[in-house]
Amino acid sequence: MEKFRNLGLSDAIIDALSKKGFTEPTPIQAQTIPMLLSGEKDIVGQAQTGTGKTAAFGLPILENVREGAGHVQAIVLTPTRELAMQVADEISSFRGNRRVRIATVYGGQAMLPQLRALKSGADIVVGTPGRVLDHIKRKTLKLADISFFVLDEADEMCNMGFLEDVSEIMENASGKHRTLLFSATMPQAVMRIARKFMGDYDVVSVKPEKNEIPLTEQVYHEMPERDRLEALCRVIDSQNDFYGLVFCRTRADADRVAAALNERKYPAEPIHGDLSQSRREEILRKFRNRKCKILVATDVAARGIDVPDLTHVVNFALPQDPQSYVHRIGRTGRAGKSGIAVTLINPHEFGKLRYISKVTGAKIEKKALPTIDQVIEAKKAHMGAELTDIVTNGKHLSYLPLASELLESSEAVEIIAALLKHSQGNVLDKKTYRRIDEGGRNGASGSARGRVRFTACVGRAHGMTPRKLVDMICLRSKINPVRIQHVKINGQQSTFSVPGDDSDRVMSSVNKSSNNGKPLLRRA
Repeated sequence: MEKFRNLGLSDAIIDALSKKGFTEPTPIQAQTIPMLLSGEKDIVGQAQTGTGKTAAFGLPILENVREGAGHVQAIVLTPTRELAMQVADEISSFRGNRRVRIATVYGGQAMLPQLRALKSGADIVVGTPGRVLDHIKRKTLKLADISFFVLDEADEMCNMGFLEDVSEIMENASGKHRTLLFSATMPQAVMRIARKFMGDYDVVSVKPEKNEIPLTEQVYHEMPERDRLEALCRVIDSQNDFYGLVFCRTRADADRVAAALNERKYPAEPIHGDLSQSRREEILRKFRNRKCKILVATDVAARGIDVPDLTHVVNFALPQDPQSYVHRIGRTGRAGKSGIAVTLINPHEFGKLRYISKVTGAKIEKKALPTIDQVIEAKKAHMGAELTDIVTNGKHLSYLPLASELLESSEAVEIIAALLKHSQGNVLDKKTYRRIDEGGRNGASGSARGRVRFTACVGRAHGMTPRKLVDMICLRSKINPVRIQHVKINGQQSTFSVPGDDSDRVMSSVNKSSNNGKPLLRRA
C-alpha cells in the first residue's frame, strides 16, 4: 500500500483500501489524488470507464469532508441512477469508521426516503441531474456551502440532454468550490461546460496502454438478419461460463431478445428505462449474484453497470456511433482479466462496422460462428467439468444407494446416458440446432480461395446504389446476396468482392448479359 500512502492519503483511508483488496493506484488515481489533496485548481480528467475514476475523486473528497458539518459539502452528478448508486456505494466503502453521511437522489425512487436523508444532514450527495434540480427547487437541497462539485461521465450527460439541467445546478452552487469534471471523451459540449463554469483548471488525461488493449478480444460474426438470434445462442453456447451484457438498440428489442432467450432456457433479464426502479435493482442484484448470467440492455440503461468479471459483451445490434462502441466493449477485459467483445452484423452493416473500426482504431477480427459440432463439444466439456466437481466435492453421496440399485438392473453406460438425457434434455442433439448460412462453405464467410475483388464500370453518375448493384449481380449470377461484400459506389465506377469460388461465375454471367457488349466487370 506504500504507493497509496505516497499520494498523501491518511492511514484511515489506507486501511479501508487495504480491506477492499486494493494494492496500488491506477494511473488516473496516481495523477488526480495528489492534485486534489494539495492543490487548489479545478480538474478535467479524461479516462475510460473502469479505470478507477470514482476513487480518484472520492478519496480526496473523503479526506476533506468534516464530520457533523451540518450541510452538504460535496455533490456528484451522474447521468443515470445505476451509476449514482454505484458511485455512492463505492465512496461509502472507502470511509471506514468515519461518520460521513452519503445521500443518493435519483428519479424513479420515492421522494420521502431522499428527503429524510437530506434532512438528517448529508455530507455528500450523489444524484442524477433531474432529481438534484428538483430538490434544489424544493429547497430541500442547498449547495451554498459545498467544497466539491463533481461531474462524472460528463460526455454521457451531454448525450442524454442534461446540459441545461447541469448548467442550472452549477449556477445554484457556491463560487468557492472546486469543480472536477470526468469524461471518457471530450466533445465540444463538455469543453463548453469547462470554459463556462470552471476557473483555472488542470487536465489529466489517461489513455489505455498498448499492452492493455489485447485484454479485450474484438471479433465480429456475419450472418443473414433472420439468423441473428440463432447466432447469439451459438456465441453463448460455445462458452463454458458465459457471463455478459447483450446490447440492443431499443427497449422493445431488449424485451424481445430477453424473452426469446428465456424461451430457450437461458438465464437472461432485460434492463431499460421502462422498468420500475425496484425491478431494475432486483435485476441488477440477480446479475451481480450470477443468478442471471445474461443482461440484455440498452446503452442508456447500461450506464453504471460496472461488474469486473464479465466474460463477454455482445453487440446484438450495432451501436449508434463509435463512442458508444468504445463504452460498450470497455465493460469487459478489466483489472487484468481477459474478455471478449462480439459484434453481430448482417452483410449490409459491414460498412458501418468498418467505419466504427476506423474511427476508434479498434482491430475487429472477422471469425466464423461456432459450428454445431463445436457447440456440442463445448457442452460436453462443460457437463464433464460439472460432474467432476460434484464428485470431487462429495455432492453426490446421498444418491449412491440409488445408483447401486440401478446398476444391478442395467449397464452403467446406459444409466449414465439416461441420467444425462433426463437432466440436459436435447442439448447434444444436432437436430435441435438450425443451420446458419454465413455465405460460404463449412460455415465460413468466404471460401478456401479467399475473396476476389471486382470493379464495375457503373457508379453514382449512372444512378447506381449499393442495393441496386447487389440486386443486379444476384439476378445475373444467381448467387446469394450475403456472398457479396465490401460494396463501394464511386462516381463513375463501383467495387465489391465475392468468394473466390463464385468469382468465375459472377464474371462470366454479368459480362455475358451486358447490354452494350462491353464487359461490365473487371478484376480489381
